[in-house]
Amino acid sequence: MAIQNVSSLFRNISDFMYSNEKNLMKVSFFVVLLTVLFFAHKLWVINREQSAQYDFSVLMTEFETVSREKEPQWSTLLDKFESQYKKHSNSSLLPYYLGYKVQILLAEDKKDEALATIDTIISHLSGSPLISLYEMERALIQLDIADEKLNEAGLESLKKLAQDKDNMHRDSAQYYLGRYYWANDQMVDARAIWQQLVDEQRDEKMAPSPWVEQVQQQLALI
Repeated sequence: MAIQNVSSLFRNISDFMYSNEKNLMKVSFFVVLLTVLFFAHKLWVINREQSAQYDFSVLMTEFETVSREKEPQWSTLLDKFESQYKKHSNSSLLPYYLGYKVQILLAEDKKDEALATIDTIISHLSGSPLISLYEMERALIQLDIADEKLNEAGLESLKKLAQDKDNMHRDSAQYYLGRYYWANDQMVDARAIWQQLVDEQRDEKMAPSPWVEQVQQQLALI
């Protein structure tokens, strides 16, 4: 009886497989197609990133060359960065293309455009620890523009970055905030923020701040 039941079970399975053969073939084909598309997409992304990296390295070299010229042709170089920016708009290197664009705009004294570009960079770096660096750069540019509201916004942002214990680049914010106080004859505030930087770096062995030595020299003059 058991043998008959087993035989009947296999016969039912066989009948099911036969009756659903076309459906199973469709599912199998669909799975294979998805697999092929997945790896094709991965390969396309890899090739896209390699192309972006190559073009970016060429532009970096050209940037260094132009920056050493007596009469740098920034506008020509900016056009090249803009072209590559559009070409590689989906690349993970996009913020770095824009980072160089900011430097070119600043070299041309186009601070408003540089600020707008930094805002775009920050929007592309959501969750990245690099955001604080660009926020700091934005704050410093705001402080360098003859606009009271922008100056206030820049100072508040720099203060926030200097006091944020989760900011990986807090020491840089502390240094530049001290520089701001120093330049505006606010020596008490300059000493306070620089001393905070020195004190916090006292026990740092793994990655000591590059600003400590310079800050100590400045403190000795106050």
